Amino acid sequence: GFESGAASPWSISSGVLCSNSSCSGETAHGGTWFAWMDGYGSSHTDTVSQSVAIPSGKTSATLQYYLHVDTAETTTSTAYDTLKVQVLNSSGTVLATLATYSNLNKGTGYTVHTANLTPYIGQTVTIKFTGTEDSSLQTSFVLDDVTLTVQ
Repeated sequence: GFESGAASPWSISSGVLCSNSSCSGETAHGGTWFAWMDGYGSSHTDTVSQSVAIPSGKTSATLQYYLHVDTAETTTSTAYDTLKVQVLNSSGTVLATLATYSNLNKGTGYTVHTANLTPYIGQTVTIKFTGTEDSSLQTSFVLDDVTLTVQ
């Protein structure tokens, strides 16, 4: 999560780390701090990432996160703004795109999502969230309570 109120151990684009009191218009899923990507209504890209070591000898690894998508886009068919959830190796090469969300996923609250990271047991990988906004009409990708459960 983001409850320390500091970027570390995350790598976060400037202006993305928010608290309920410092960023009006969006709130945390739990606690006070969250990551607010995009929302500018102009061409913009924000990223949130963290390197994680998934221990050997385990049988499962599951990423869970809460996402809220808020948009001014009115289309019901075109993804103008996107959020990609990816796994990268230590060289920065994308190993997999776990999910892609867009302005079409708008909703009134947070939705929980999970992704299987079992193929990466025994590796150190980077989990990266990349929000990309086009030149008009804001879309906000609000992220909170990210957990990795290894068993």
